[in-house]
Amino acid sequence: MLSRLQRLLRSDEGSSLVAVLVVMLVLTIGGLALATIVTNTTGIVVDTRSQSQSRVTADAGLAEVVASLKRGEVACGATGHNVAVDGTGSLQYDYAVTCGSGFATVRVNSAVNGARTAVQSVYAQAPATSSGGDMVFFGSGNVTFTSEVKTSADGRLLNIVVPQASFTCQSLIPGNITARGTVSANGGCTIKGTVTSAAGVLDMCCGSDTIEGNVATSGTGSSTVRGTLKGSLHTNGEIAFGWEGKQVAGAVIANGNVQLGNVRINGSLTMPSARTLSMQSGTIVGGTVRPTTVAGPTAPTLPGWFEYKFKTSDWPGYQVVTLKTSGTASDTCNGFNSSPGAAWTSLQTYTSPVIIDARACSTLSSNNGSKPTVGIKTNVVLLAKKFDLSGLTVKAGTGVAGKPKFWVMTEDPTPTDAAPTCGSGYGELLINGTVTDLTVKAMAYSPCKISVAGGAYGLQDKWNGSFYGGGWSYGGGLTFTADPIGVPGMGISESGSSGSGGIGGLISSRDVPYETIN
Repeated sequence: MLSRLQRLLRSDEGSSLVAVLVVMLVLTIGGLALATIVTNTTGIVVDTRSQSQSRVTADAGLAEVVASLKRGEVACGATGHNVAVDGTGSLQYDYAVTCGSGFATVRVNSAVNGARTAVQSVYAQAPATSSGGDMVFFGSGNVTFTSEVKTSADGRLLNIVVPQASFTCQSLIPGNITARGTVSANGGCTIKGTVTSAAGVLDMCCGSDTIEGNVATSGTGSSTVRGTLKGSLHTNGEIAFGWEGKQVAGAVIANGNVQLGNVRINGSLTMPSARTLSMQSGTIVGGTVRPTTVAGPTAPTLPGWFEYKFKTSDWPGYQVVTLKTSGTASDTCNGFNSSPGAAWTSLQTYTSPVIIDARACSTLSSNNGSKPTVGIKTNVVLLAKKFDLSGLTVKAGTGVAGKPKFWVMTEDPTPTDAAPTCGSGYGELLINGTVTDLTVKAMAYSPCKISVAGGAYGLQDKWNGSFYGGGWSYGGGLTFTADPIGVPGMGISESGSSGSGGIGGLISSRDVPYETIN
């Protein structure tokens, strides 16, 4: 009996082993399936997160580029690559702005861990309102650049515009001059670009003066030319050349009498047959043309004053800090104006765009003995009725990508009269030992005078950006480097070398196929 039972048990061993193997196989297959499901789910979650981040980055980039275009920080034709959404280390996007046929198109690409998003918005585009300039000064007072005013623009000629007055040059100016009144070269003047006067004449007092571009003056008075012209000269009046033995490289056209002195004109001379030509000891290489009438040059269309009154809606994404008139904290007038002026250095603690609204203060001043140096990490707007920036240095904070923007603005209190209004309680924008470093882009806008005193606290005035003022008062050294930037609605055309005009309403916004932006 026992022997039989043992035989039966041995006969079942093979069946049990098979059963165990079947169970193990089922469990293994189930485990592998579960692992595959978990892996695939994890991948889906990762892909979804990357796609979401890509979408958010593209939308944020689009909003920032459009806002920058409205503020005049970005112009038509601009592109950007690897632009951080929120400072160093944050997600990045590429963008391109194209304009034409009355439309401005903004395209933004974002790629996060292989997930790619491309968005595009199209806006109506208004034409630029004027040709503008890097330095624009209104008012009736003569604008003079002495030898202490040093100007430059990276890779181009800068543009200086004086829409209501005359201009006097006593230094090297690598730029173009456009003025309503007379343009004077008053010894030691070299103008690298063109000279255009809407209602005045050319007055070159000295043999040391040189104008390298063409000259056109629409005033009917008499021009005096004792220096060198490396281009052509076209006037709407008479011309008296000097006896300094200088040359005109191009042609001369005059709608009046001409006295040659001992100048050499390498081109031709055109003047009315009824007017008097006094050859004296002069030479005309290209011959003389004497028609019955000679037209003067077409006068330039000078820009009107660009009115700007502050509105928070012009600055989307900007925090507004309104200063209090009592106390000494960083959000008070005294925090800036009184020693130790700690509110100035507190500007470098902001990591997202900020507007310091100081219109309740009588002035906003750094002239308190602190000589603050501020390393800004984001765009900063200072808004006040009057400024004294003595001893202030502004530069980009350590590790900041790109150039932060820095606006110093006095709004125009009467924005409907088409003229700069320096109202009651308003005053000059004073630059005195003031430095805006090449690492930032700074805009000075004021319906009052932009005044340069120079040398406070032993600092040489330096400004990188644009000037747009209701007047100009100069009394000290200044190094100005053109770097176009405007105020909202202005477009860089009024404050730089190339304008986009303003952008109007949104026409369309949609996803588009992802294509690399060059």
